[in-house]
Amino acid sequence: MLSDQEKEEFLHKVMSNAAERESLKNITDTEGVFDIDHDPYNHMVKLLFNKWKPYLLRAIAFDDGTYFSKFFKQLPISQKVLSQNLKEMQEDELITRTIIPEVPPRVQYNLTKYGKSLIGLLDLVYDWGWNDMKRKGISVDVLGEMWHGYREKDSELMDQPFSTSKRPKSSK
Repeated sequence: MLSDQEKEEFLHKVMSNAAERESLKNITDTEGVFDIDHDPYNHMVKLLFNKWKPYLLRAIAFDDGTYFSKFFKQLPISQKVLSQNLKEMQEDELITRTIIPEVPPRVQYNLTKYGKSLIGLLDLVYDWGWNDMKRKGISVDVLGEMWHGYREKDSELMDQPFSTSKRPKSSK
C-alpha cells in the first residue's frame, strides 16, 4: 500500500506541472483539448437520444407524418412530455408542425430533410440493439419489430398497441 507521500509523488509524475497546466489555458478549442460540451457524441445524446425522441422520430417516419393524438395511441407518454419533445425537435429543425384548419383543428408533424437524415442512424442503432438482445436471449418489443420490419405488420395492433386482447407474445 502506498503512503500519502508516495501517492503524491506518483500523481506529480503522471500529471502535468503548473507551467503545463497554465499553457493549456491558452489553447483554443480547435487545438485538441477535450471538451465534452463541444463533443459530437454529447451533442447527439442531447439532440436525439433521450427517452422519447427516437420513438417519436421513427413513428413520424413510419407514418410519413403523424398527428399529436396518434402518439398517445402508440406510446405511453404524457401530453406534457410529448409537447416538450416535439417542441425541442421542432426547434432543432428535425420536424415541422402544421396546423390543419378543421373543426377541431389538427396538428400534423412531419420530418424535415434534416430529420429524415437521422432515420438511417436510428435504424442502425435499433438493428444493433435487436441483434444484441437476440444474442442474449432477451425478448424484443413486438411493435418495434413491426416498425423495423422484423415482424409482419398488424395495422390494428399498430394503431392500438396497448390493447392486450390483440397483443402477440414478444419474440425471443
